[in-house]
Amino acid sequence: MTGPDLLADPAFPREREKAGRERRPIRVALYIADRALRADIADACEDAELAVAEQADVVLADRPVDTAVPVVALVSGETRRIWPANVRAVVPADVDAAMLAAIVTVVAAGYALTCGKDPGSAGSGGGLGRGAEEGLEGEPDAADEFGNALSPREREVLGHLIEGASNKEIARALALSVHTVKFHIAAITEKLGARSRVEAVAIAIRSGLMMA
Repeated sequence: MTGPDLLADPAFPREREKAGRERRPIRVALYIADRALRADIADACEDAELAVAEQADVVLADRPVDTAVPVVALVSGETRRIWPANVRAVVPADVDAAMLAAIVTVVAAGYALTCGKDPGSAGSGGGLGRGAEEGLEGEPDAADEFGNALSPREREVLGHLIEGASNKEIARALALSVHTVKFHIAAITEKLGARSRVEAVAIAIRSGLMMA
């Protein structure tokens, strides 16, 4: 089966990082053979405000798909498979809406969260960064290291970033000024070695900091 065409919109990932601007939802195509899983993922997409469409920015699939669009592979606990190079992330099939939204946002922005050789295998590490160029391989204590580097407030702000909140939304949620939120985000990106808020989210996911 041939997947949807990749939409030519190179400015879109950058635009999503600008707070306070109207943003279209990220569009996802579902290539999921298991009907029950498809229904669950469709519900998760709705909760995460991801638009399900044929022409998509990211494909969610439970099997290899021939497409130029970046793919997020959904796997069960016992699944072990060598996925093709277009797979940018491998996540559990029971992923929750918040995690799904964060991963899709990162993948749509051009980042990879898996190893190109065997991202579906247990314990696989992988490249992080544009085209999987920069990784955290060989750093099993990355979550502890990053977690210790961030202050409690910065971890709160990072949690909201992971959920896709804008600066204004974070400010309202934490009773802070937008200026203070921007200050915390700058500190987070510096401490995580990220070049943008999306990359900070990618690092948090890849290192396991979200779960720490």
